[in-house]
Amino acid sequence: MGKLSAFRIRGLTLTFNSLDHKPPHFHVRSGDDWEIKVNIQDSTEKRGLVFQYKFPKRRSSKFEGLSSKLEKELLAKVLEHKLALLAEWQDKVDQKEII
Repeated sequence: MGKLSAFRIRGLTLTFNSLDHKPPHFHVRSGDDWEIKVNIQDSTEKRGLVFQYKFPKRRSSKFEGLSSKLEKELLAKVLEHKLALLAEWQDKVDQKEII
């Protein structure tokens, strides 16, 4: 596992998992509350942040998860650093592939 170096967001852990699967993505974790996988290539201004919850898989009715404010902040960072994220994915995860 390698920490994401393209950007940081206070209070969140951003990582790439070594030898992870395609499509290029990174993991965002908020302590033990939740973790999402963010799809780098499919996240666009038009589509928004493309992500899925890794845990908790079953969310209670009280589960708050990713706030809309945080989702917008993550999307802005992904769009701003997309090329760096893809290069980092190649370097840390998919070393055999060329972007």
